[in-house]
Amino acid sequence: MKKYIAYLLLLFIAIGCKEKYISPVVSPATGYLVVEGLINSGTGETNITLSRTSKLNSQTILYEVGAKVFVQGEDNSSIALKEINVGRFTISNLNLNNAKKYRLSIITRDGKTYQSDFSAVKNNPSIDSISWRREGRDVQLYVNTHDPNNNTKYYQWEYAETWELHSVYLSSLKYKVGTDRKGATTYSAVYNDSSTYGPDMSKYFCWKTDPSTNIMTGTTTNLASDVINLPLINIPADSWKLNILYSMNVKQYSLSQGRYEFLQRMKKNTEGTGSVFDAQPSELNSNIHCVSNPKEPVIGYIDICPVQEKRIFINRKSIPDWNYNQSCSEVEIPNVSDSIAIKALFLMPTYPNTDPMTGRIISFFAAPPECVDCKLKGSSIKPSFWP
Repeated sequence: MKKYIAYLLLLFIAIGCKEKYISPVVSPATGYLVVEGLINSGTGETNITLSRTSKLNSQTILYEVGAKVFVQGEDNSSIALKEINVGRFTISNLNLNNAKKYRLSIITRDGKTYQSDFSAVKNNPSIDSISWRREGRDVQLYVNTHDPNNNTKYYQWEYAETWELHSVYLSSLKYKVGTDRKGATTYSAVYNDSSTYGPDMSKYFCWKTDPSTNIMTGTTTNLASDVINLPLINIPADSWKLNILYSMNVKQYSLSQGRYEFLQRMKKNTEGTGSVFDAQPSELNSNIHCVSNPKEPVIGYIDICPVQEKRIFINRKSIPDWNYNQSCSEVEIPNVSDSIAIKALFLMPTYPNTDPMTGRIISFFAAPPECVDCKLKGSSIKPSFWP
């Protein structure tokens, strides 16, 4: 999202001067409309995000809420998307007719209408494979695809990484907070569940998901055949991502030349404006227009294609000498209120030492929270696709 907002009136700006720059471009108070997404002509979801441009020094995303969004066909068909979150609109399983053209139509809350040009449904070949290999001590992932008809030429990919993570220590204890007769606060370590005395497994098994953030495109226009083998991501040696089980899900889009050029300019404008030697910001082409004011800039480019997906799993056992180490250690604490208050309130209790005669917890071990509760780094909800 920020890569679209960051463009925000960088039209024709020359970066590199040490003096404060004041843009000559006057933006309306509400900002210009930003349209992100692509129409999925097949099964799966179509997701469109609407927002507004903001000032150059602003980090706030101004979502366009309360709009009405439609996929319209040249045969006068119209399908409404549902706003599932502020500025985010979706619909599943459009299954559009490949022989017809479609466009995106938007009616904002203030009554203004925006429409993309009618576009044909573009064919999108299946992803051949997601592969990986060791490069030095790192792991490099690749996407491999081809169009036997040599018609696609322009591609875009997005991916989401998911990996399993475990806490270093199991925990069967928690702190109990009370007061003594004088009203002073007291602390003690007690079992999480007095009926089982077992560890809290919800703190042990977790999963973390990260989406891709960079614009990732490819073209075969300068190649003899429509075949692509593109590096997706490099996982550095001993990363926590590959410590147990890792998965990547890749989405592939086929692009028109217009959207490909739009994304290339967007990439240059947002990822390479750090010095006078970088490519300078350029004006973005768009196929979305304000009906009532055709001169009003709109940021975005809508294409239509079926979305192809493929998932890969990588097991830690298949990667020799992958040595992720979280560097955790435990300390033993007497189960006495004063000792806990002084030594353990910023630690989490793990397991007890008990009196063999009474079962009373005499002391306990404790470690930094990030070493005990994996929910501080991920979610304890197992993904539906996880084995």
